[in-house]
Amino acid sequence: MTVAERAIGAFLDDVASPAVAPSAGATAAVTGAMAAALCEMVCVHTADASPALVAAREDLAARRARLLSLADADAAAVDAVAGVATPDEAALVRLTMVPLRVAESSRDVAEDAVVVAEEGTTSARTDAVVGASLARAAVAAGASMVRANLDAADGAVDEAWARAVRKRLAAAEREADAALGRLDGA
Repeated sequence: MTVAERAIGAFLDDVASPAVAPSAGATAAVTGAMAAALCEMVCVHTADASPALVAAREDLAARRARLLSLADADAAAVDAVAGVATPDEAALVRLTMVPLRVAESSRDVAEDAVVVAEEGTTSARTDAVVGASLARAAVAAGASMVRANLDAADGAVDEAWARAVRKRLAAAEREADAALGRLDGA
C-alpha cells in the first residue's frame, strides 16, 4: 500500500514502529505534501481565483502527488539497504537523490505558497504562510539527509556528482529561504 493510500495515523504508526522504513525521508516528503495540501486549500476557498492562483493550485496538486510518491521511493531506498554493510554506489546515489528531490519539490511548494498568500483570500493567508513554513521544514529535513548520505558515501560515489548534488541542494535551500522572506516582508 502506498503512503497516499494510508490513513495518516497508520503512516505515523509505521514511522514509530521497529521497521527501518518509513523513516526521515518519507516523513519529510509527507510534510512537504501536507504543505502543498494546505496551500491548495487556500486556493479552493478563494472566490474568483486569479489565473496565477488557478495555476498555483494545479502545480500544488502535482507537487503533492510527487512528494507522496517520493515518500514511497524513500521507503524503498531505505529498505533496499537495510542490513547491507556496504551499499553499492547505485544504492548510495538513490539514497541521496530521493531526499534531494524532496527538498527541491518542497522548495517549489514554498515558492507556490508566496503566490497563494498574495493572491488567495486574506482570511486564509495564515494557512499559506504555515504551508510555506512546513515546506521549508521539509527542505531542511531533505537537506540533512542529503548531507548525511554524501558524508557516509565519501569516496564511494563520483566526486563531481556529489559536488553537483551539493550545488542543487544549496540552491533549493536558498530559494526556499527567499520564498519565506517574501512572505515575512509582505
